Amino acid sequence: MPVPPLSDGLASPAGDAGQVGRVGQVAVAGSDGVQVRFDRRGSSTEIELSDTTGRPAEPTLVRSVADAIAVIGARPEIVGTDVHLAADHPAGSLDPLPEAVADVVGFGNRRDLLQLRRALPIPDDHPTRASAPTVEMRPFRSDLDGPAWIRANNRAFATHPDQGRETDATLAARLAAPWFDSAGFLVADDASRPGELSGFCWTKVHGATAADAARGEIYVIGVDPSHRGEGLGPAFVLAGLDHLAAGGLITAMLYVDADNDTARRLYDRFGFTTHQRRRVYTP
Repeated sequence: MPVPPLSDGLASPAGDAGQVGRVGQVAVAGSDGVQVRFDRRGSSTEIELSDTTGRPAEPTLVRSVADAIAVIGARPEIVGTDVHLAADHPAGSLDPLPEAVADVVGFGNRRDLLQLRRALPIPDDHPTRASAPTVEMRPFRSDLDGPAWIRANNRAFATHPDQGRETDATLAARLAAPWFDSAGFLVADDASRPGELSGFCWTKVHGATAADAARGEIYVIGVDPSHRGEGLGPAFVLAGLDHLAAGGLITAMLYVDADNDTARRLYDRFGFTTHQRRRVYTP
């Protein structure tokens, strides 16, 4: 998950199914509608709190959730990792339970990720099409492009608290995830540096659920710092959105740090609006 812009100031993921380690869930005593899940990926562990009950943040419930988090933190495979808590909130308000739990467990720092959405497809006469440079993108080749992507990604996200630490192992786990589709992992070769990438736009498809229609996500997008200022960001966004639209999806989504003004201005140009807020709590 994000902080400063990735070179041209784009977006980044809010957790994913491509973990290296363990995934699981711990029951919360006295509340079937509150779930505490954990997802270890490399040296980082995300504990996700979700609440479908709408109950107020009663002290007993807060303590039960805190106890579940303590159980997760004590697991041998979690000890020693960087642990954070995450919870989804409505776009314009904050649910009280995660706020109270974070305070109890000592996670006093907050970072907000905005889930943005817009309709697909992007019209042919949309202004961004006229201003974006022409860039040739191709599908990622799992057997060849891994090292170049890791280098480009880690340079683009060098100051990012989560995304800038990709390794062969973390990438391999993402590629093995059930949702992975190489056709939606678009990369651009760097003509000035053979064997390197100028950037990428990795997309992901979310199937329909009882609560939400199918949608396509710009999962992670980056521009290598050596190409900063060339306007590649809008071109990569367009490539990703056009790919998703070609697959029949009518809604696009992405996550961006609330304080990433550069990226938010870019997505404003594309007509994205805030759908949901994901708050990340850290010690």
